[in-house]
Amino acid sequence: MDAPEPIEPATPTLMRAARGAYARSIRAQLHSIGIDDLPRNGAFLLAGIDTTRGPRQDLPSDLGVSKQAVSQVIDTLVSRGYLTRSLDPGDRRRIALELTERGQQVVDAVTRGVEAVDVQLHERASAEQVEAMRSALLILADIKSASVTSGAEMRRPASQFRSFSPIFPVRDLAAALAHYSALGFDTIPYDDGDEYGFANRERTSLHLAANHGHDPAHHGASAYLYVRDADALYEEWSRPGIGGHTHPVTPTPYQLREGSHTDPDGNLIRFGSFVDE
Repeated sequence: MDAPEPIEPATPTLMRAARGAYARSIRAQLHSIGIDDLPRNGAFLLAGIDTTRGPRQDLPSDLGVSKQAVSQVIDTLVSRGYLTRSLDPGDRRRIALELTERGQQVVDAVTRGVEAVDVQLHERASAEQVEAMRSALLILADIKSASVTSGAEMRRPASQFRSFSPIFPVRDLAAALAHYSALGFDTIPYDDGDEYGFANRERTSLHLAANHGHDPAHHGASAYLYVRDADALYEEWSRPGIGGHTHPVTPTPYQLREGSHTDPDGNLIRFGSFVDE
């Protein structure tokens, strides 16, 4: 009996895998220069800032998102130091965008990531094969553009979630704020009161709610924190005199190195970083 013919992957599967080759290479370049806080589509938008000091007019359709979504990404890139934004002196109705030094570093890293894959592509495929691939991709891009223009494509709903903040019960708000300050958080009481407060660090925010009858042994809350380096955070949070208890980091079956910290009120923060592939 003849062996069955191997099943060829579907075109969308191949395209997803191909895109992943570039994405992995770009992520590696960004990681090498310490960039880990780009918003979704941020690198693409930075690379698309043109000589008119503004986003290309075709960016929303290229990204498959609304103009409002592009505006939100720009807001984030400005707040995180990748772009500067000012009124265009030549046209006060326009906003001028310029790459900061950090933004230019991202663009350079993206270029290096793309070029690294392109080199391998040209080593394995002829110029004719590469040109045929590009021609097919241009046709698919035209098909997508036509479907958007005709309204045939379903629009994604506007993004709803901006952040997620667990609320930890604490017996004494001042003591809890002091504890999280020792963990490296910026802490503030709400309205200078003693009932509610916030502990913020980077893009993470904890809410602390006073409950004077709270029993740490039975009523603790919990949250999961994804971090870049779990071992480094363990070292930071297990310093002498920091309070609470930080459990050592260990490898898990689900490809994370994971530790945890229990604060003096019994609230648990599990933290983990992905194992490098």
